[in-house]
Amino acid sequence: MNSILKLFSDHGTFVLPDALTYITSKEKPDDFAKFLIKNLREYPLFLALDAIKNIEESTQQITKQPTPPPIPPAVSPSPVIEKTIEKEFQKKILSKMYNKTTFVKEINEDEDEEDIEEEHIQTEEKKPLQPLEIKTVKSWKPLAREYNSEVRIISDITAGRRTSEGTTQDFVSLFRERYQAIRTILTAQRREIAQFIPINRIKRTMIDVQLIGIVKSVKTTKSGHRLIEIEDDTGSVALMALKNNTEIFQLANEVMLDEVIGVVGKISKNKDLIIIQNIVYPDIKMHQERKRTDSPLCVAFLSDVHIGSKMFMEAEWNTFLRWINGNLGNSRQRDVASKLKYLVLPGDLVDGIGIYPNQEKELSISNIYDQYQALAKQFEYIPDHITILLQPGNHDAVRPAEPQPAFEKEIRDLFSGKEFIFIGNPCFFSLHGVEILSYHGQSLLDYSTNIQALSYNEPTEVMKLMLKKRHLAPTYGGYTPLAPEHEDYMLISQVPDIFVTGHVHTSYIDNYRGVTLINASSWQSQTSYQKMMNFVPDSAKLPLVDLKTGNATAMDFSKASG
Repeated sequence: MNSILKLFSDHGTFVLPDALTYITSKEKPDDFAKFLIKNLREYPLFLALDAIKNIEESTQQITKQPTPPPIPPAVSPSPVIEKTIEKEFQKKILSKMYNKTTFVKEINEDEDEEDIEEEHIQTEEKKPLQPLEIKTVKSWKPLAREYNSEVRIISDITAGRRTSEGTTQDFVSLFRERYQAIRTILTAQRREIAQFIPINRIKRTMIDVQLIGIVKSVKTTKSGHRLIEIEDDTGSVALMALKNNTEIFQLANEVMLDEVIGVVGKISKNKDLIIIQNIVYPDIKMHQERKRTDSPLCVAFLSDVHIGSKMFMEAEWNTFLRWINGNLGNSRQRDVASKLKYLVLPGDLVDGIGIYPNQEKELSISNIYDQYQALAKQFEYIPDHITILLQPGNHDAVRPAEPQPAFEKEIRDLFSGKEFIFIGNPCFFSLHGVEILSYHGQSLLDYSTNIQALSYNEPTEVMKLMLKKRHLAPTYGGYTPLAPEHEDYMLISQVPDIFVTGHVHTSYIDNYRGVTLINASSWQSQTSYQKMMNFVPDSAKLPLVDLKTGNATAMDFSKASG
């Protein structure tokens, strides 16, 4: 297995777990791996199982059922976007994270007025999580205790009807619902596309046209132009972005398969395609009005805890627990802790099992049920007045396909003693009237590998484009597995006040047209896989938002002494 991983890593490619399992199941795994290397058109950052099967199909002529078309009466299934990932882009994705200092407050043991001693944490052979002594500080009276929680779930697959059976009709229903929803937003908000016509009403005598369609294919011509095919429920049409039109060509490079776009264009001289003059995304208003509450309360975002991993940052976590109980920090930092009413955990609560090759060697808790029990034990140290919202991610014990429903009863029953709210992934909810979109963020990889201008380690730039496209994961068949529910829960139908993701183990706070963007760090130090990929996580940071003022900041627990 190691020889196979090294073979691909020498080419800058990491083999995803299901793909590795498939390769090693072959009679001669090493020979099969060399066969794949030989037949890859490019060396992707991640090698997925679908890509392997596509190679087998093209070289051995294996019959394969086509992907169902998005909207009838489309003639053929959507092809995979043909895109080369440049070497410079790979290096940018895998480069070491810089130390982001903006909006960060450091929490050190030296600032503790009561000088509470930390346990020494071994990093090589991880011992079971040790009991933590939390001292009662008589002078510390949390302001948040005086307020009742106000949580409203607005959109969540857990509360909705899960109707997917994976049939062709399920895909048709999903893409039709997506098309209609985005079309409604486009025609309501974008004047330049208000006079759109169905594709089958295009006439050869026309000069200018406005269209709305779902992207069927995207590719680059031999001449270097960008060729895009879109379709609606009446037909399909080819569009071209000319390479000498820099602005339009750049927009065309951001187009993703299966998303819905508006197009303004001119019919070409030979009448066989449309020359793009503008690509119109639904986007959000330039100045989004933010909702506020009169209550002086805060919400904190605690992503990618990864309990059960040997790299779980126990010392830093314990510092966080002491801070949240008023045991340490200066007066300003304790004031923030006093106002903390909500903890939102956007996925990867535990490290899980079988997520990546040789993960079992990096687990301190090998049973996933025991991992959740250990997490529940840690939550006993959280003050009772704090409401905790738990969301799954790709490491958690839920179905892998998104949207992911909340945890099943067997997991939920482990958590008691305070108010726990279990939500799906993604989930749109409000806290004291402030609306939040929380999404674990697996599709950050799909965006960053399909759009060259984006980087996996700059997640808030990806999140801006998600808001611009009004969709979390448009492309079916990418790195993010998607379930064809009849309602598109990945659609950003409402504009949040706060948009938070996790997954990439970075700490960012940003803003897009009035929406606060947060990538919520992690509580896991560098794994062997991350080390192999030269990726340094920005862990043990706690982003917070003041629900009254809208101000965002982050507490830094990464300097906790061992």
